[in-house]
Amino acid sequence: KMISRGKKLAIEVAEGKKRSEVPLQAAKLASECGVALRDNLPIYTSWKEYDNEQRQAEVSKVLRKVASRLDVDVRNEGPSKAACTDIIKRGVRQQRYHLKRKYFDVSLTREQLLANEPPPKMEKYEWIQLVEYWCDPKNEVHPALSGFVNMQCKLCI
Repeated sequence: KMISRGKKLAIEVAEGKKRSEVPLQAAKLASECGVALRDNLPIYTSWKEYDNEQRQAEVSKVLRKVASRLDVDVRNEGPSKAACTDIIKRGVRQQRYHLKRKYFDVSLTREQLLANEPPPKMEKYEWIQLVEYWCDPKNEVHPALSGFVNMQCKLCI
């Protein structure tokens, strides 16, 4: 049970903006969205996978959780809902990045990675999807190529 300590912080997002102009509001919105998505949203391999109806319901659940903590309009289409969705989208991508950095080892085989326990707050099927995605040759980043691209970009300047 949550103790009421006063009014909810009102979050105002201007039309066409992705964040509030007031730094305190922007920070609080980002913080609450981050907490809600870590606790309530499964991690898939791409944001496009959240487009079907069932997974949109999961995103809506996170938006409702944020709206219960802050005075922000996420029920109607508008700048506030778009800002919250954008924060959640970037947070999911950042979570995938942190998971890969912490749990993915290039020296291990796919089978060895799948034998590991999934990270806390993550279902086994989500972990399997992420490992399969990371082990797919088309998703591997080749350091030699990225260095070559960076070198080309420096030459273009």
